[in-house]
Amino acid sequence: MSLNKETSYFIHPLLRKNKLKFREYQNKIANSAMTKNTLVILPTALGKTIISLLVCINTLYNNRDKRILILAPTRPLVNQHRDSFVSSIKLFDDQVAMITGKISPRSRTIMWNKESIRLVFSTPELVKNDIIERRLSLKHFTLIVFDEAHRAVKDYAYTFIAKQYLQHCSCPVILGLTASPGSEINKIQEICNNLFIERLDYKTEEDADVRRYINRIDLKWRWFDLPSEYQYIRSILKTMLDEKLNWLVTRKMIKKDSRWIFKRDLISLGEQLGQNLKGILGDERRPLYLALMQQSSALSLMYCIELIESQGFYSLETFLNRKQLEESKSPRMLLKDHRMNEVRRLIEQLEIEHPKIGYLIKILKERFDSQFNLNRTSNLTDSDLEKKSRVLVFTQYRDTVQHLVELLNKYKIKASRFVGQSNRQGVPGMKQEEQKIILENFKKGDFNVLVATSIAEEGLDIPEVDLVVFYEPIPSEIRHIQRRGRTGRKNIGSVLILATKDTIDQRYLDVSRKKIQKMNSILSSISTNLKLNPVHRDPLKKNPMTRCETDYLDSFFDKIHRGPEIKSQSSNNKKVLHNRISHSKDDHAIVHFKRQVEQTARKIYSLVSIKGNKGLKSETIENVLGVDDSLVSAALKMLEKMGKIKMIGNNVIFSETRAKIRGQLFYIEIEKVVTGNAIVLVNGKWRANLHRYDYDGPRDLIRKGREFKVIGELYDENDNLNIRVEQVL
Repeated sequence: MSLNKETSYFIHPLLRKNKLKFREYQNKIANSAMTKNTLVILPTALGKTIISLLVCINTLYNNRDKRILILAPTRPLVNQHRDSFVSSIKLFDDQVAMITGKISPRSRTIMWNKESIRLVFSTPELVKNDIIERRLSLKHFTLIVFDEAHRAVKDYAYTFIAKQYLQHCSCPVILGLTASPGSEINKIQEICNNLFIERLDYKTEEDADVRRYINRIDLKWRWFDLPSEYQYIRSILKTMLDEKLNWLVTRKMIKKDSRWIFKRDLISLGEQLGQNLKGILGDERRPLYLALMQQSSALSLMYCIELIESQGFYSLETFLNRKQLEESKSPRMLLKDHRMNEVRRLIEQLEIEHPKIGYLIKILKERFDSQFNLNRTSNLTDSDLEKKSRVLVFTQYRDTVQHLVELLNKYKIKASRFVGQSNRQGVPGMKQEEQKIILENFKKGDFNVLVATSIAEEGLDIPEVDLVVFYEPIPSEIRHIQRRGRTGRKNIGSVLILATKDTIDQRYLDVSRKKIQKMNSILSSISTNLKLNPVHRDPLKKNPMTRCETDYLDSFFDKIHRGPEIKSQSSNNKKVLHNRISHSKDDHAIVHFKRQVEQTARKIYSLVSIKGNKGLKSETIENVLGVDDSLVSAALKMLEKMGKIKMIGNNVIFSETRAKIRGQLFYIEIEKVVTGNAIVLVNGKWRANLHRYDYDGPRDLIRKGREFKVIGELYDENDNLNIRVEQVL
């Protein structure tokens, strides 16, 4: 990896020109992560993805027969990483794949075992399942990237994958990426153990080589008093909760003072009671069932108190309405209590919103109104103004998301919701395509405010925002840092945390502050706090890409890079453009020759693979293909360097180990080409899908109207006919 001193961009044979601005700390971390399992801890917006990209292109270049697996927790995040890599690196489309659950198991097996796919993106759960079902072996992957590596705890899929990787790969390298590994030394040690980490790279915003890339973030808190009407509702709920907790304490189900029983204590008790029930039969189960009902009711009441304190009456009312629809005994018992009926009556009569909501509407109206006035005095259009300001509002609950969006739009503040894909809390999720459209519209300025749940905290490429609002504090230091990191990426940003005095908000805010301080303290002396063990690896002999391969990539991607530049030349620059084209005629001829060599090599490879160890005379190849001997000679040299063939005198021998080609002879005609596959007519009778992972022949054949013979097989998938091409004849 090197620096172009004139442009200050990274230079690498597999990196597109002027794509990544050079940062010395990224270069150092990437170089040191090449040979040891490394956990990179870097504040949000300092380029963890770029570091992983640099490590990947170095690995691909130095090991041309190896592959890389990049993992991210969610499909949208996987898709984002794939797009980021594809836009920056020099690899052909058929060398990169995103494998998701939408692809059938049979097709995934083919893709996992297709060595020509060098860069694979996927989710951990799918990878874990495919390893268990023996569709995937990790032995040929020389690097695995674990994004959001702080998830590698307990039984999360990352733990299983890393263990399998170390068992089956002779020379494994792991790269873990996270902005915040947590505040507990035991948890950080667990992450390092589960990912077999050998070294850590930790940077703070105060480091000299990082500070210049950090924008200041203005962090403020706004405190509110809980209205008296809300306090009265809370007092009823708290009386009911105290009764449930005292019942559990009296029977020694929980051995704590009821004043210090929290949500995690009740959850732990529920798990314990569930385990105890498995070993008991008959009437002895009755006391445990009764205890479970008390535990469940107590948990629901805690939730109700949290909603009225930190969210507002709308979220509490919606929650109770859902509880009424449940058929289990615990919610029915809770809702039959006359005090709960009183709570519901009071909520129905409430007209006052939570003070957070009024304040949020006020500051957003002031923000956009002042910008509108600035727009008028600056002679900017309304659309220009709208593109200048973005606000991201985080909240824990989908009900609150829905309510805030409705109220903001009612007050002429353009807002939209952003939630995860699954259906939760009785509220439907958003499909991946819908999420993508929402983010694109937010970026374009179709609306100014995005109200989101935790889905927007982790990794997603949210457009630049100048204000992040926490509708409520959160007790997790990891999530706090992730939320905060959504602003201040390109310019100075602001973070506003809304909190209600003497409520769960205040407790959560205190907890997150202490955890962040503790995490920073641990990380500042992390090298002495953790135990990192070396991993045994077999020596990996470098097998770098050939000059011929990199030259071909250069010519292909340079042409793409120059295209828009040439088209954008003004009429005043016609003379300069003419000179440029004149001087590049020789280059064009070289590019054309290289393409012919590539095409000829593919045809030779197909011919020789049929003959196997018998081989073919080079003269026979020239006669069969009917091309110039200089092309055949160059193509043979390319294949020999790539290890595809061996030359014994004038005899060309197929050198790759491959199972005997199976299948029937088919005549196919390309009828239509779309992204990722083609529609073909087989033997003039049947229409079939030809997916890119089912085809490894010359790419120039996949064009509308082309006809050719293949050896392959037809198969049915999701009631569609597909064809798998084993060889082009």
